Amino acid sequence: AVFALLTASTSVQGFSSRVVTTSSSPRIHETSLSMETATMSSNGAISLDRGAPRQVLPFQEWAANCGVQVNPETGFCLQESIVHRHHDVYAATSTGAAAGSVALYVPGHEIQLSSQRLALELASPEMDACSKVLDNNDLGHLYPHFLVWIKVLQELQQGADSPYFQWWDAMPRTWNTAASMDEFCLTCLPPYLKQLCQTERDHLQVWRQALELWPHFVQSDNEELLKFAYNVVMTRSVTTPNGDVRLVPVVDCFNHAWPEPNAELQWDEGSGDCQIVLTQDVGPGEALSLDYGQITGQDWSLSTNPAKFLATYGFLDANAPATFCKLLLTNPSSELIDMGYEASQMLFYTADGGIAPAVWDVLLYSRLERKRDDESVQTRQAFYQAHLEGNEDLKQEIHQQYAAQTTAALLRHVQHILIEIHDLTVQMNVYDSSAHPRLPLLLQHHAMVTETFEKVRDNLLEMQEQMQ
Repeated sequence: AVFALLTASTSVQGFSSRVVTTSSSPRIHETSLSMETATMSSNGAISLDRGAPRQVLPFQEWAANCGVQVNPETGFCLQESIVHRHHDVYAATSTGAAAGSVALYVPGHEIQLSSQRLALELASPEMDACSKVLDNNDLGHLYPHFLVWIKVLQELQQGADSPYFQWWDAMPRTWNTAASMDEFCLTCLPPYLKQLCQTERDHLQVWRQALELWPHFVQSDNEELLKFAYNVVMTRSVTTPNGDVRLVPVVDCFNHAWPEPNAELQWDEGSGDCQIVLTQDVGPGEALSLDYGQITGQDWSLSTNPAKFLATYGFLDANAPATFCKLLLTNPSSELIDMGYEASQMLFYTADGGIAPAVWDVLLYSRLERKRDDESVQTRQAFYQAHLEGNEDLKQEIHQQYAAQTTAALLRHVQHILIEIHDLTVQMNVYDSSAHPRLPLLLQHHAMVTETFEKVRDNLLEMQEQMQ
C-alpha cells in the first residue's frame, strides 16, 4: 500500500507534521529514536501510583519527534476525560473529517515494538528456556506477546534513560483488567467471568515463572511493574496480517467500537509503516475508534464476548450483539466441540434474547451423551452424522422430539444464572465503591447479563406455552 503524504507545516495538539519524501513508500526525515528529542521527567522513572497523572503532552511531542504524523485536515487530536474515576486518553477529531481521509501515520522503524524484531534481538539460550516454560504450559501462542512484555519491562527498568520513557509515562495507572483485580473483585464474579479472569491471572503467573530465567531484568519481585507491563501489552498491542504482535504509539489510544468503527488500521507489509484511515464521515469532537477484534486477529470471537473484553481489556463492550450463554461443560467431548461448544457460537443475542442454533445442538447432544439406552445412542449417532453432513431437516426432526426437555433444561440454566447474578449484585451493593473502585464496572456487567438473560427467559417461557 502507498501511504498518503502528510505535508502540512502546522501542528495539531502537540503533534508536529513533517515533510516526507515523495517515494512510493514515504519515509520521514530524522526518525531515529533518540532521547535528545524527548522531554525528560525530573523523577527519573514513571510512578505507578494510581493517582499519577498521565503525561500526554510530552508523549505527543516525543511521538512527533520520532516520525509520527497526523493530518491537520482531519483535526486529529488526543482528548482526555474521566471515566469511572479513571483518566482516559483517546483519539478524536476536533474539526470532523470525511470518510477515506488518512488521519494518522506511524513509521515502521523501532518506534514500534515488534515481536518479530524482538525474536531476533532477544534470541539467546535464556530466551529459549523462557519459551519452553510457555510451551510446557500450553501458552506458546502467547510467545509473541511475551517477547513484547520482556522488552517493555527492560525499558521500564531503565527509567528515564529509556528512549520510550515518554510513552510509558502517558500510560494509564489504573486498570480494570483481570490481572489487576484484587481478591475481593474475584468474589463478585459469576463462574464464567471468574474463569476467564483466572485464566488471565494464570497466564501472568506463567510469564513470571519464565521471567525468572531471563537474567537481564532485575526487578522480578516488583509485582506492580510486572502487572503494569502485562496490561500495556495485552490491552494495547495489535497484530499485523502476518502475525507480528506490535505496540504502536498513538494507535494504542484508539478506543473500541463494533460493528461500525469509524476508522481502520492499514499496514505496509514491506516497511511495517501503518496508517489510520477513516471509514465514515466523523463530526467535530467525535472519538475515533477501531474494532479491537479485527486489529488483534480475533474478529467475531471477541466482539461477541463482553466478558472476555472485561477480563482482558478492563472495560465492558455495551454494544456487543451477543454474549456467551454461560453453559459450562466439564471435559466436553470432541463431538460437542464439533457441534459448536465454543464461546463465539454458544450465544444469546442481546437485542431480543435470541438463542443461537449451537446452544440447542450442544444442549441436546450433551443430554443424549448421558443416556446409555439403545434408542438414545442411535439417536445421538444419527444427530451427529446429520450435523456432519449438514442435514438440517433431520436435525430439526430430532430437536422436535426432545423440544420439551431441552427447553425446560435451558430455562433452568437461565433461571439459575439470573439468581446467581442477583445474589452477587445484592452482595456487592453492601460495599462502598470508593473503597472498591471496580465495583461500578462489575455491576454494569451484571446488569447487562441480567437484561439479556431475562429476554432469553421470556422467550423460553413463551416456547413452553406454545408447546402446551
